[in-house]
Amino acid sequence: MTDPRPRPKYGEYAPPPTAAPEHASGAADDSQEAVAPVAPPYSAVSAPPPGEVHQGAAQPSAAQPSSAQPTFANTASDAVAPERKRRLWDVLLTSTLLLFGVVDVINTFGTVANLGPVLREGLAAQGAGTFTSDDIAAEAGGIANTVRVVVLGLTIVFALMQIQRKRIAFWIPIVGAVIAGVTLVVAIFVAVLSDPGFMAYVDSMQ
Repeated sequence: MTDPRPRPKYGEYAPPPTAAPEHASGAADDSQEAVAPVAPPYSAVSAPPPGEVHQGAAQPSAAQPSSAQPTFANTASDAVAPERKRRLWDVLLTSTLLLFGVVDVINTFGTVANLGPVLREGLAAQGAGTFTSDDIAAEAGGIANTVRVVVLGLTIVFALMQIQRKRIAFWIPIVGAVIAGVTLVVAIFVAVLSDPGFMAYVDSMQ
């Protein structure tokens, strides 16, 4: 195809080229845009280039131990204290002593409550006069019985608690028996020393 424009003379500028048709230029631009490669966006999954460290990545801290490091449990707190063994001999001995205490309190309850005749017979057998203070003896015997019953109840409770804890308990009935015996002796001495007949006998011995 020949150019219809006149040929430029020496020293003249060539006329500007005719503009290309709009549809042709639009098609060319569309083709260029379609052909131009699109750079893929940076993916967080892809590894950063060598030498760079991603700002959002968590760095291992020296203060925080790694999950791969082994952790040691506190053996002192996890250690279980050895369980006490129940002593069969102590259980049998304690039960026997408690049984003796119950039988003794039941069998002597009426006698202690009425000490007058018992003391009268005892003093007459020794030739120590005649006992006449039956009321004082009955009051002293009533107090002694009350103390003995209370001591027996406390003895049973504390002995069973010791057995439940698997500790030695045979000494508890022994202590209870000593307290009950001392109480009875004190009651008898109070009744005897309050009797005028016995005190007259003591004066006659001097």
